[in-house]
Amino acid sequence: MVSAVTCQNCGARVDAQYARVFGNEHTEVHACRNCSTQGAVANGAAVDADRDGTLLVHRPGVDEPVEATFHETDSDKDCTTEGRVTLEELRERSVTMQDSTTEHTEDDAFAALVAE
Repeated sequence: MVSAVTCQNCGARVDAQYARVFGNEHTEVHACRNCSTQGAVANGAAVDADRDGTLLVHRPGVDEPVEATFHETDSDKDCTTEGRVTLEELRERSVTMQDSTTEHTEDDAFAALVAE
C-alpha cells in the first residue's frame, strides 16, 4: 500500500488518502495544497495537469446536451382524476381531524376531572 505520493506539479509529498480522493485513477496528484487552492483541487485541478480547477461549463464533444425523453407507463395511462386528492382537500381533512382529536382529548380530560 502506498503511504505517500509526490505532487506532480510542485514535488511536495501528500498522503495516499489525499491522492485517492483528489488525484486521478492512478493515484497521481497534479496539484496539492502547497501549489494550488483547495477550491481548485476540489474542482479537479489535481486530476490532470491540464486542469486548473476552474469549473467546467461545457466541454464540446463530451458534455453534449441530451434531449430528455418521457416514457408513459401503463399505470400513467390508467390514472384518472377520480382517485386524486388536491392539496386543499388534504388541508381541510387535517384541520377536521385536529379539531375532532382536540374535542375528544378535552372530553377525556373533563371526564377524568369529574371522576376525581
